[in-house]
Amino acid sequence: MSDENLFRCFACGRWTNEVKGGPSSDEVSQVCRWTTGVLDVDGRAGVTCWECFWKTDLDLWISESCWNRLNPIISFENLPQLIDDVNKCWDPIMYPYPKEVVC
Repeated sequence: MSDENLFRCFACGRWTNEVKGGPSSDEVSQVCRWTTGVLDVDGRAGVTCWECFWKTDLDLWISESCWNRLNPIISFENLPQLIDDVNKCWDPIMYPYPKEVVC
């Protein structure tokens, strides 16, 4: 795996760049809501790998309780706010892994 565009999943903690290698939109309708690695979790940025994404509800936005069902390493309270710039908010690289979490 190349280090280019690596990001860390806020749910499971693993490093990935699998956004580029994820399933195509004709494989499943869910793909259209996850093309970047960032989920809108009640206005916060839930950066996820493809595997964790599949465990979430089928909606454009997920709730705090849905996030918590993932048993995430990063709690809802520690998720960063979504960036207000539509050109940057869906880029997982824009959200550094919270420093208070040690894996």
